[in-house]
Amino acid sequence: MKGKIIAIHSSRGGTGKTTIATNLALNYANNGLNVALLDLDFRAPSLFSVFSKRIKTPVHWLNDFMVDRCTLEQSLIDASECFDTRGSLLLGLANPTLEAIRKVTGRSRSWEVSAAKKLFSIRKTLFDKKHIDYCIIDTSPGIQYSSINAVVSSDVAVVVVTLNPVDIEGVKKMLSEVYDEFEKKPWVLINKAYPQTRMWSSIKRAELAGQIEKVLEHPVIGVIPCYCDVLEPKNGTFLMMGNPNHPFFNDLQEVANKLEDM
Repeated sequence: MKGKIIAIHSSRGGTGKTTIATNLALNYANNGLNVALLDLDFRAPSLFSVFSKRIKTPVHWLNDFMVDRCTLEQSLIDASECFDTRGSLLLGLANPTLEAIRKVTGRSRSWEVSAAKKLFSIRKTLFDKKHIDYCIIDTSPGIQYSSINAVVSSDVAVVVVTLNPVDIEGVKKMLSEVYDEFEKKPWVLINKAYPQTRMWSSIKRAELAGQIEKVLEHPVIGVIPCYCDVLEPKNGTFLMMGNPNHPFFNDLQEVANKLEDM
């Protein structure tokens, strides 16, 4: 099903959530689909730094849209030509300045409620006016109003988790307190699962997925190994346009295919 909002979430930072969200959006756009990638992690925005070498500083940020200083359309940047994608790639970026982050952290709960209404309103603009097939949301990690708003307003939620025991316990708590409470059924994506130097068969991955499903009591959509070169700082979020044959993207393609079939 197209015309779908996909939220990429995690219990904490460092799981590779932004890398997954960014490359998933590029994957769809490169395959001819129209995609919007939104950074709703207003407290620790990172997407502008990811794309800063290829795009200009936005005139309007998503922060401006959330406080009615501009329309959603005015806050979107068309990055299709920058990456020569077959489909359109629209970016909605969060303001990374300390002043903007300070303002967000000082917002009241009533503002968070109005922000939720803004998120639900993006469907008409993205799907009816801009003819977007998929909207990928990079949420803030953990249980915060902004991340809960993003998850609740999405059609599909993907929770990125590593095999770190602290991370698994955090995800288990988050699934219980947020997803089950709102009757939202997410998919779990295991990232940085094991060193790439080991040869893991599809059977071995399935066994690992089954183990995590039993612990978290939610289905696993995919297992992605820990590729050392993806983690290197110089690679940033390892944009797929630079090395499309990397096995990381083969793994991510399987996830993208499953999300399309939902």
